[in-house]
Amino acid sequence: MSDTNWYLGFGASETLFAMNQSYRDSLASASEKEQSEKLLALLMQFADECLDQYFMSPIERVKMNAMGQKIVSGGVSAMKKTIHLTLKQVVKKMSKADRTHMADYINSLLKPLRESSRYPTYVAVEITPQLRERLNRAVEQGREQGVDTIVKDYSDALCELVDVALHSYMEKPLGMMKLGMVMNKITSVASDAIRGAAQTVIRKTIPSMSDKEMQGFFEFSESILYPHPA
Repeated sequence: MSDTNWYLGFGASETLFAMNQSYRDSLASASEKEQSEKLLALLMQFADECLDQYFMSPIERVKMNAMGQKIVSGGVSAMKKTIHLTLKQVVKKMSKADRTHMADYINSLLKPLRESSRYPTYVAVEITPQLRERLNRAVEQGREQGVDTIVKDYSDALCELVDVALHSYMEKPLGMMKLGMVMNKITSVASDAIRGAAQTVIRKTIPSMSDKEMQGFFEFSESILYPHPA
């Protein structure tokens, strides 16, 4: 058995770190209204950073073509609108116990994956060895045999990475809440819409990129996976 786990992650901004601490502090003495406002702001910041890091940051990093930029920007905009609207409805329905559970869950996602003065804390979720191997295999083959040989396999692996992230960032924490049948349906529909939009972005963008862009994207997809002692 490996003594190392692998995580999908990115460096949490100082803003996100501070908002998380402020929200946790508010649970001790702030009014329910203030707690809800702080939680909503925190969750929106969290969602925006996830989407910006995983989808928007590669645009500049790989010097993505105009068509790819348009696909990514449009998809991210749609996902943010869906997430923000859903969060506004969900947070209103959360009990004090729900808000406490959410605080603990968010805290569990913040991990010190490596020593870094810029990013001491990472937003991170564990991935399976099998998924990491699939990504590695696609990247290695793409570098050795050409990008055209791995478009489907690489896209499939990235879509699975989206599923892991969506489950950990949205479905799992909201599933712990006692929101009722109607809100559960709303969050389920929103989750499906976000998954569909994210996968559409991947499956449309990857084939649109040149070999040079794909080489840069390979580096990006490797950069968001981090080893950490088990």
